[in-house]
Amino acid sequence: MKRQTLALSLLFIAITMVVVDVTLADGWIPIKNLENKHVVKIAEFAVKEHNRQAGSELRLYSIHKGELQVKEGTDYRLLLAVIGAGGLYEAVVHESYDYSTVLVSFVPLNG
Repeated sequence: MKRQTLALSLLFIAITMVVVDVTLADGWIPIKNLENKHVVKIAEFAVKEHNRQAGSELRLYSIHKGELQVKEGTDYRLLLAVIGAGGLYEAVVHESYDYSTVLVSFVPLNG
């Protein structure tokens, strides 16, 4: 058990050192693989939750850009192309350590 805890601690430190190099000035880290199943799941959640709150019928078309920030869970900031009202939206989703998700914002972008 002690070896496992030590190994996990060392792995966390190594990952943190790598991540610090690519962290943007405002603390957001670019998501390199926008096709990652978990990222797609977060994007789909954002659209579905927005539809529930706004009474709309948007559908996710693609993820154009993504960033994450780790603090008391993980915040995802995603630039989403949607079908329905059309256009691009910036969605921010907070995922707690227990993997529960909350839609923080879903804002249409002009242009």
